[in-house]
Amino acid sequence: MAGVDLASEDIVRRLGGDAALGEIGGAISADDPGHFDLRFRHPSPRGVRSVVITVEPNGLFGMTCYGPLRAGAFQAERLGKATGILPENLATVLGQLTGIETLHHRHY
Repeated sequence: MAGVDLASEDIVRRLGGDAALGEIGGAISADDPGHFDLRFRHPSPRGVRSVVITVEPNGLFGMTCYGPLRAGAFQAERLGKATGILPENLATVLGQLTGIETLHHRHY
C-alpha cells in the first residue's frame, strides 16, 4: 500500500495540503494508486458531496463530481466531470466543478 500512500500524499499536496482540505471540509481516501475519493462533510456550493480523482496513463488526471445519494437510488447523480487535467491545475479544476471559491486559480 506504499504506492497508494505516496500517490495520496501527492494528490493532497496538489489540492493545497491537509490544511486547505480541512478548510473546505474535505478528506481524501484511496484503495489503489489510480483512484482517489474526496468526500465533503457538507455539500459544496454546487451540491457536490464527493469527487473521484483518477490518474490517467499519460500523467494527467480526471475528476468526476457527485451529489448526495438520494433515498431509493443506487448511485449518486453526476454533477460534473473533467479529463486531461494537468497536475498543477487540480485545485483550480476542483474549485470550478464544486464552486468553492477558495480553490479557484490555485496551482500547487
